[in-house]
Amino acid sequence: MNKLSAKISPSSGPVPVALHLPTPTSEKDPLEQTLVQDESDAEKPSKRCCARCPFRAVRRVMCGLILGSCLAVSWAWGTHSAKETLIRHPTPFFIIWFCSIWNVLFFPVYYLCHLLTEKQKRLPTTEFRKCSVFLGEELTVRFVLKGAAPFSLLWGLSGYLYLLALCRISKVDVSAVLCCCQAFTFLLSWIGLKDRFMGVRIVAVILSITGIVMLAYGDGFHSDSITGVALGVGSASTLALFKVLFRKCVGEVQPGPASVLLSCVGLCSFVLHSWVCVLLYFTHVEYWPPSQHIPWDKLCVMASLLLVFNLLVNLGEMFTYPSLISLGILLTIPASAAVDGLVTLTLQISHVRAAAAGIISAGYLMLQLPENWDESTFRWLSALWRGNWREDSIVGEESMVDTAGTLRTKAKPAVVTL
Repeated sequence: MNKLSAKISPSSGPVPVALHLPTPTSEKDPLEQTLVQDESDAEKPSKRCCARCPFRAVRRVMCGLILGSCLAVSWAWGTHSAKETLIRHPTPFFIIWFCSIWNVLFFPVYYLCHLLTEKQKRLPTTEFRKCSVFLGEELTVRFVLKGAAPFSLLWGLSGYLYLLALCRISKVDVSAVLCCCQAFTFLLSWIGLKDRFMGVRIVAVILSITGIVMLAYGDGFHSDSITGVALGVGSASTLALFKVLFRKCVGEVQPGPASVLLSCVGLCSFVLHSWVCVLLYFTHVEYWPPSQHIPWDKLCVMASLLLVFNLLVNLGEMFTYPSLISLGILLTIPASAAVDGLVTLTLQISHVRAAAAGIISAGYLMLQLPENWDESTFRWLSALWRGNWREDSIVGEESMVDTAGTLRTKAKPAVVTL
């Protein structure tokens, strides 16, 4: 037995120190071997990630395109049903009260999506308590109604103004005006929540206001057009105040708290706003015939479509990217125009109104830009320019090989991640 050999036992005790054993010579330089090993270790997780991420990204994009299309169609068809319901049953507060009650279904639908998407399943009561922390520690009916009553008031007022505007202007104009809600939300967030000031969003707000003015005076100084656009602006502003107040009380909008809040809004509408319907009925401000003459089919279709629209807006980011949901909201304008042209055959859009809708759409798209979009774009352009310059230098450097065949200089282009 060679005296220089050492036998190492497989036990977990301390390993004896060997006597300067001769190590086998490596064919490669140790530094180069270490670099090659590091590169192989870095490539393994990236390959595994690249094997999974493209499929997930494509799946989320495809899901977003489908959900965005469904969102636009549900809004356009729901607005068409609302217009027909108002013609047969001109009681806007009763209609929005009936549609608001359907919001009670928000949390059950959210919990079903939670069971489908999350690995950790919770009981409905546990999930409800987790998502309703903003309402307080005690989840009694009194505390729930007290916390959700202001939101219920804003929700009902926004829907009521939306139906009043729909009585005076077309469905395309109402959809275009309501897309300006994003601009009003930015202004209120900047003033009330001290959000970051962005010049591009101020430009987008100016474009939105310009489009609103063009819609108001598109047909001349007609009282119905001006009044309808003003009511639509009031509806969009009230909805923007709803969103800002929710952010102030809860924080960033998440699907769970939003579903709990909207379910509580439906409960408040049933408990607190019913007496308003009774009061309007007895004062003959809104008078409706006996129940058998009310168009319940149109009412249910309208309520279900608006519920689907709100579900996709508030819960869609559980399945896709929020930017695709925002794109679906913008597509409500051409979808409403398509419904007018295909169903009612009364689509008449002047050049001024078409230009106004285009300006509002441009402002809406500018509002979707992230906060650091300018820095990311500048970094990407500078990295692209530096990458082209370094490619030429790398080709020249790699060609400089000495007589022994070893590479003198080997540089790699810098990788910039946006």
